[in-house]
Parts: sequence; structure tokens; C-alpha cells
Amino acid sequence: MTSDLWWLTLAMGLWGLGYGLYGVLWPLYIEHLGGGAVVVGLISTMAGVATALAVFPGGWLSDRVDRRRLLLWGWVVAVPVPFCYALATRWQWLVPPVLLYFGSAFSTPALQAIIVSEAPAHGLSNAYNLVMGVFGAGMVVGPTAGGYLALHLGYRPVFYVSGCIYLASTLCLTPIRPHPSAPRTIPRAAWTPRQRPRLFQWMLFAGALGAVQGMAWPFVVPYLKTVGHLSVETIGLLGSAGVFCATVSGPVWARIGERASIPRALGYGLGLATAGWMALLWSPTSVGWVLLSGVLRGVGEGSRGLSGVAIGRTIRQDEAGTAYGLFNLATELAGALAPLPGGTLYAHWPGAPLVLTAFLTAVLAWWLVNGLPGRPTPIPPGQL
Repeated sequence: MTSDLWWLTLAMGLWGLGYGLYGVLWPLYIEHLGGGAVVVGLISTMAGVATALAVFPGGWLSDRVDRRRLLLWGWVVAVPVPFCYALATRWQWLVPPVLLYFGSAFSTPALQAIIVSEAPAHGLSNAYNLVMGVFGAGMVVGPTAGGYLALHLGYRPVFYVSGCIYLASTLCLTPIRPHPSAPRTIPRAAWTPRQRPRLFQWMLFAGALGAVQGMAWPFVVPYLKTVGHLSVETIGLLGSAGVFCATVSGPVWARIGERASIPRALGYGLGLATAGWMALLWSPTSVGWVLLSGVLRGVGEGSRGLSGVAIGRTIRQDEAGTAYGLFNLATELAGALAPLPGGTLYAHWPGAPLVLTAFLTAVLAWWLVNGLPGRPTPIPPGQL
């Protein structure tokens, strides 16, 4: 962990805190402004499409310009967004700031490329999971604080505080030294599945997982409120517990991935996530069962960072930005399309997207433990 990585860790933690203030309550805010389940899915789709359209050109740029500058601009663009949310009086007013916020994801590949360039090869798992996972550490406090503020003061103060925290996070990036793009040591191979089979294999998996999770995640909070009849404050507390488990389990999954192979560790994590979805469906009115569900899904979610580590091991530093741009493009585009069918299913039966996600997550878990496509047998420990 270099000084630049520590500054990135602090910036990500603060940003997670700011986002966590309203992230869990976001579907309820959309409903507060007059939107229903289909609108929640529509806005989630818009967010995913905006991210998908931004990450690939951002990744291409990060291999050609100073990555620190690109990263800083991504943060700056998103700072005003919570203040725009606070001023909305109808759900339609949320669309422009949502597109602006998720369009700022053009800086994400630069962030991931900086981690790859700063961390030694033998410490990439720990460094990547720490910097990317600390976002969740900020979100541990965020949902509880956001739920309390929303209950006692309304939604607007939640967004005002979030915007101030975003500004503090942006200031933490200023001490980071410049990170010019790495020189090309050898000609780049073509970006095709035949030339880079492992990269595209992980992109296929990440896209499938993003679609599966995207069908249900936007509707968990509405499900707990309408079916579970839980209060906003309780939902915030339970959300904090789940995010806490995802955060603290990240470093553990990094070690498991080093010893048991990354695919197998991811498979174990998705198995726990499947159990969490089933616990939520079993008794949504019980705080105890919902807490157990959040813990299991949170611990399982902590393993997802390993797919980013796997990408970092398939490419060179001078092409890391483009590779992560493609990786994020696959993830976000698949996740962007998923909330629309999820919202349609939810409108007919609130438990439908959760049931489908639980089943498909179990299929992906089995797939990973028993071998990725093209590898019919389990991958030996220590290999991708």
C-alpha cells in the first residue's frame, strides 16, 4: 500500500459514506416523488446504460492521458448531483442528475488501472479489494444515518450532507501524484475473444452476474417495506449490517482466492448469496431472518471484487485502462437491462425477481466451482 493507494482508500471510503446516506433509501425516494416499481427499474436501467456508455471511452483514455487527472474530473462532475436530487419535486427531475452521476463513471477504469500500477503483483488481491471494498465501509454508517435523517428531518437534508461528503472525498484526491499512461513495451494484441480468451471469459461471467443481481437488488428495499412492513429506519439498520459484512469479508475472500483459486472462491461467495436470498424469501416480516439474509448476501457480495483482480492478472499495465473499460462495459450493460424485467416481475408478484435471482445465482455458483466455460474440470488451486 503506497501513499497514493491510501489516499484512494480514504477518498473511496468517504464517497461510500456519502452514497450510503441515500443509496439504500433511493427506491423509497423515487416512490416519494411519485414513481412506482417500474419507474425504479427504469431509472436503474438509465443509470446502468449511462455507466456502460462512459466506462469504455474512459478506459481507452486512461491508457493515453494522465490517469490522476481523469480520476479527479470524474469525482468533480459527480459532486453537485446530490444537491440536484434534493431539489427534485417529481421523479422525472431525477433523470438528468442520475445520468450525470453515472456518466462520471468514465473515471472508474483509471482508478482500477492506478491500483494495478501501484500494487505489486503478489499483493494485487489485497490492495484491489481494500481500495475498491472500502467504499462499502463508508456505506456501513451511511444507511443508518440516512434512515435516521430521513425519518426525522425528511429526505432533503440527507442529500445535502451527502454532497458535502462528496466534496471532501474529492479533496482527498489532490495529493495523489500524476499517473501518466504506461509506455507501450510491445504491440497490443487485438481485443478479440480469440486473442484474449481469459479476459473475455471473465467479462462473460461478470456480465451474467451483473444481469442476475440487477433483477433483484433495486427491489429489495421496496420488498421489505411493502411485504415485510419494516420501517425506513429498520431497513437502514439492516442495510448497514449487510454492507458491513460485505466490507469486512473482502480481505478474507482475497486470501481464499489466493489459496483456493479465484473462480472457486467466487463460487463459494455466490453460494452464500443464494442462501441469503432464500432467507429473505422465507420470512420478510422477521427482523431476524432479514438480518440473516443481509449477512449472508453481504458476505457473498464481498467476493465479487475477485473478478476485478482476475482481470488485472490477464493484462499488462499499459493496457489496464482499456481492459477495465471493457470489463465494466459488460457488467454495467448487462446490469442496466436487468431492472426492467425485474420491475415487471415485481409489479405482478413482489417475490418473483428475488426467486429468479436466487436460482440463477445458484447456477453461477455451481458453474464457478465446477469449472468456467472451456474448463470442464475444477481449476487447480493458485490458478485463474
